[in-house]
Amino acid sequence: MDRKNWIAVKVPYGGGYCSLNLAKLEGTKYAPDALLKEFKRQGIFLADNGVSVDQLEWREIDISLWPRNDIMNWTKVDEIIYTESLNLYKKPDLKPLFLGGSHTISYSTIRALKATVGKEAVGLVVLDAHPDCCKKDDWPIHSDWLRCLIENHYVLSENVLIIGLRQIEKSEKEFLDKFNIKHYRMSTVRDVESFVMNDISVMRVLEKFRKLAAMYISIDIDVASGAYAPGTGSPSPGGVTDKELISLAKQFKVALPNLKVADIVEINPLNWWRKRILRYDPTVDLGVKLIKEIIS
Repeated sequence: MDRKNWIAVKVPYGGGYCSLNLAKLEGTKYAPDALLKEFKRQGIFLADNGVSVDQLEWREIDISLWPRNDIMNWTKVDEIIYTESLNLYKKPDLKPLFLGGSHTISYSTIRALKATVGKEAVGLVVLDAHPDCCKKDDWPIHSDWLRCLIENHYVLSENVLIIGLRQIEKSEKEFLDKFNIKHYRMSTVRDVESFVMNDISVMRVLEKFRKLAAMYISIDIDVASGAYAPGTGSPSPGGVTDKELISLAKQFKVALPNLKVADIVEINPLNWWRKRILRYDPTVDLGVKLIKEIIS
């Protein structure tokens, strides 16, 4: 995979939540800039596989006129992200890596991918502690976006794979079962560092995915244990380690030669005074390592 094809696209949207959500995501709008700053600071370091990744084109989707967290403003944000994503997808030599922002942005970027290649040809791998299949509002907030994608026929449920779950609401379990969505709880994942390559059931799913026109991988940073990624709306214990998350990204990149798009979402950078005490932001640092792994 030619790393020169990847382009980082900042999507600073910190909305996508309602009063029923425990997590509030305003701070995630600062993540794209924080990731860019840290990426530049770490530019002298090689990726884990030894590849130099100091050169990467960065762009930003400007949603500054419609940042508020409500359905009226989301309609405008959705159309902007959708249109900009569509323009990127029309350039076959580019592979966008979207950097949110809340997980809500994935609804728009995947919707645009469906418009480009068709829902039957889109495959989606989600690394997340939550299925995001709730129905807490009338628009695709961060806890509902995947349900909205499937119910609105932007992706087939049979082309979705979720890994890392450990906080599932009852209604979400019912939705996963109803649509027969392939998913793995963390309690069932053994040997994360070889999981993609050695688990027979995963291998069968990936064999099917490789026949699709385009694969999309969405990484919610809370799939990592809160000890490694405390800077997120819903930090949760029992997830993967930072090393295991990077390994998962590497395994999927190798296993899916048709990987065309990726995103990293829900990083909530530390406030300046907390960063001054801790000296560095572990969640942003992990995000940068993931960027390097994906593009290298």
